[in-house]
Amino acid sequence: MILDSTFLNDLVREHPVAVDFLEQLIGSKTPVAVSSLTVYEVGIGLRGESKQYQNQFDTMIEEMEVVPLGPSESRRAIQIQGSLKDRGEQIGAVDILIAATAAERPDSRVLTRNVDEFSRVDEISVETY
Repeated sequence: MILDSTFLNDLVREHPVAVDFLEQLIGSKTPVAVSSLTVYEVGIGLRGESKQYQNQFDTMIEEMEVVPLGPSESRRAIQIQGSLKDRGEQIGAVDILIAATAAERPDSRVLTRNVDEFSRVDEISVETY
């Protein structure tokens, strides 16, 4: 399962629902990872925030699998973008790349509050918390 930026932002801010959901994931031994693009997206969003949030995020990322964007993810993103365009739909470029990262994994789920955008991508399953 790929964790999206909305979930990581909520974890950094210690939102109880996100913290409880993470505990459930750990308890169920669900393998989780984040896209390198999510690291970028959250990191940029935390600029100007408290040093505490930035440190919490850095610690969190050190303990997670970070999936780089490689050729297979890039090719999958091209396919996803094409499918969306053919249907007259679109989502943000970073979200397409995150969805492609999930689609290339055995567990193609994305955990997010951004259900509206990610649910447009047929190649993944979307979960929320």
